[in-house]
Amino acid sequence: MDRTDLTLIIGSALVTAVIIGWTLRWFFDRMNTTGPMASDDVVARMREAEAAQAIAEAHAVEVESTARNSENQLHAELDAAMTGLGNARRESEQWRTEAEAWRTEVDELRGH
Repeated sequence: MDRTDLTLIIGSALVTAVIIGWTLRWFFDRMNTTGPMASDDVVARMREAEAAQAIAEAHAVEVESTARNSENQLHAELDAAMTGLGNARRESEQWRTEAEAWRTEVDELRGH
């Protein structure tokens, strides 16, 4: 291989590298400036997504607050019901005790 052949091989390699570089640059620019990945479009979508996220978080807070209020109300109603049930049990036990006492008294009066 002489000097001319080496020069042609190196020159063609450089020309091929430049053509491949220009093609890749064109492809890279094309992919980053148009279509679904355009920067303005991406920014707009991100803003829409952030707004939707804020709305969803506000709704979640509202739902959670409503659920907590309902839970507190149900706990208060349960406590009131349990207190009423306890009072009713004590009162019924008192009535049973009085009824047993009256039965005993009646039995004693009948027995005499």
